[in-house]
Amino acid sequence: MKMAAFWGKIKAIGWRKLISYHLISWVGTLVNLGVMWLTHGVLKVPLMIAGVIAIEVAIIHNFTGHYFITWKHRVKHTLKDYLLLLFKYNLVTASIDFVVNLGILWTLTHFLGVHYLIANVTGQILGPVFKLLANEFLVFPGLKHKQTSILQKKEIKEKA
Repeated sequence: MKMAAFWGKIKAIGWRKLISYHLISWVGTLVNLGVMWLTHGVLKVPLMIAGVIAIEVAIIHNFTGHYFITWKHRVKHTLKDYLLLLFKYNLVTASIDFVVNLGILWTLTHFLGVHYLIANVTGQILGPVFKLLANEFLVFPGLKHKQTSILQKKEIKEKA
């Protein structure tokens, strides 16, 4: 993908969505660090297992925020929809997180002796752009059957 096309996709997402995405993700980073500290620092769970647990807890946190805030107009707000999208989000986001976060965590701690929390944050800094694009176009692409969500109906009524 050429850089102009890449930045065109980023611009098309919109400022409100970019801001809410990043705010939720930053809180997710704090969730990840807290779980990492608790599991590895306090409970002495092996580092890579603690990393997996921390990533998964943060993924569930971030998905819930994105489902109800960032992409609220693209979801059906049913338990079935929530669970199906959570599964899809988990596959996409976990794939990116496990490659980027765990790869950097392992490389920095194993080869460079960087403190595990610093290495963990470093890994989390590099994945968000890829995850934003994956979520925008793969996980929350919009309602396919031109079905109007409950929130869209509410917004239409408020505008009328």
